[in-house]
Amino acid sequence: MFPKPGQNQKLPGNYRPISLLSNLGKIYEKVILARLNEHCSDLQIIPDEQYGFRPNHGCVHQLLRVTNLITHGFNNKLYTGGVFLDVRKAFDRMWHNGLIYKLIANKLPHYLIDIITLFLLNRTFKVKLNSTLSETGHIKAGTPQGSILSPLLYTVYTADFPVNNHITNCFFADDTAILARAFKVNFLKKVSHRSVQ
Repeated sequence: MFPKPGQNQKLPGNYRPISLLSNLGKIYEKVILARLNEHCSDLQIIPDEQYGFRPNHGCVHQLLRVTNLITHGFNNKLYTGGVFLDVRKAFDRMWHNGLIYKLIANKLPHYLIDIITLFLLNRTFKVKLNSTLSETGHIKAGTPQGSILSPLLYTVYTADFPVNNHITNCFFADDTAILARAFKVNFLKKVSHRSVQ
């Protein structure tokens, strides 16, 4: 594991794990990624509001979208409220069985689900500190650090984020903004009504 720059090295959470992948494994992952991308596109799994990990989409495009929404609301005397979420260690927290369930629910081909299941399950790790090596641990969540499949798998995992006609979701990778617009009176009533519940 490598220490994260500028972090307290006494805390275990401030280290990056190393996943050693063979060249053959990397080529195999590229083939699987191409197939997974193709099926996600055909089945329209990835929400249009997700601007991370997609070609011709970027952080600047999502920021422009949010800015335009707020500016449009301001010009029409609407208040815009926002909730901003950042999932900490998002790739490390993906629940394997939940991801596999979502792959099945989205009707991805069985062969692809089987490959991804084998890719995720039965992974192990060891920690070496100086000359001491820990016992083997079993990884029960997350995707391998540095795998090119991880971003798309995370996007599929979070693709069923709730949608509503009264809010606008804005996603960039594991960062989420939930925006709502309303006139002053309606906005204040909605906020006070929700705080009472």
